[in-house]
Amino acid sequence: MKKLLLLFAAMLPCCLALSQEAEGNGKYADFHLIPRTEFNGFFTPGQTGDGSSGYNFGNTSFYTLVEGAFSDHVSFVLSNHWLAMSNFGLDETAALYNNTLYSNANNWLDLATVTFSFGNWEFTLGKDCLATGGFEYDEYDVDVDYMLVGEECKPLIASNLWYNLPCYQWGAKIGYNFGEHTNVALQMTTSPFGVRPFSSGLFTYSAQLKGNYGPFSNMWSATAIQRPDKGFDWLIALSQQIELEDFTIGLSWYNLSDVDYDDEDSPCGLLPGNTFRPTIAYAPEDNLEFKLIGNLYTMPELGLTDVNVGLTAHYYPWEILQVHSGAAWDMTTGMFSLMAGVKLDLTVLSL
Repeated sequence: MKKLLLLFAAMLPCCLALSQEAEGNGKYADFHLIPRTEFNGFFTPGQTGDGSSGYNFGNTSFYTLVEGAFSDHVSFVLSNHWLAMSNFGLDETAALYNNTLYSNANNWLDLATVTFSFGNWEFTLGKDCLATGGFEYDEYDVDVDYMLVGEECKPLIASNLWYNLPCYQWGAKIGYNFGEHTNVALQMTTSPFGVRPFSSGLFTYSAQLKGNYGPFSNMWSATAIQRPDKGFDWLIALSQQIELEDFTIGLSWYNLSDVDYDDEDSPCGLLPGNTFRPTIAYAPEDNLEFKLIGNLYTMPELGLTDVNVGLTAHYYPWEILQVHSGAAWDMTTGMFSLMAGVKLDLTVLSL
């Protein structure tokens, strides 16, 4: 594993050297610094103390991102998460590094992939996001709004599965493009319920279908995630959306509601139930977007139904600067949450 980490640490200078050799042959490399900071306050009307009100710093984080290509047929992505400060302490950041050799928690290395493209075929190797979930898994983490409430930092806006499932795993994926509109992919990775990436002997298998047909698009997947008892939890995700001029309307459904944790606070399975995620996005200008997002959870074994809903706004006064804000409400806790922050995307080197 140490040799593997050193290999990816050496990837950047290699990529830059290759990019400088020639122009017009598909070689390039873009290096981004992406800091994000925000303030997230929450409260329960009519109550005080006992975690009913407070604040955190949400998705305050610092990323680097390298995207590029060795040639027309070989591309790469390297995404590093160096800082996490939702509680403005050192524990979260320290966990990024303490979890380096583990697969049951995210760490400082999110993505480290190389993709080979030949005609309609694509082969991806390395540490990649699980080919599961819906459109919310398509964005880099630093771009995701998740508003946290309560002492347990319950996520609003983002789904429970997105927030709690360690989705970056080592493995391989093969994809085939049927024309310009349909892609089918098969993926095998390590399991987020295994302690060590490969020595645990636990794996995840995914099949994913993506489609883009004019105003209609979809992302459907079926994923079998191996548990410590060698059994499998099946995660089915069906997401679709339609674009109508300035509006984008979407609906996602997952057949599970959350991640189950054991006494040592490690993920060990998925909780049965349903997750429904309706979304409505409105972009009246190229640099302004509003999004209304809901999460409805049904958990039959626990006899619970939970609902939260939120509204976010993203404004780009300059291409490199995002100013964002949001407001959300959670039914079970009765909490309201307000959030505001900024994110910078600085391209410090482009070759």
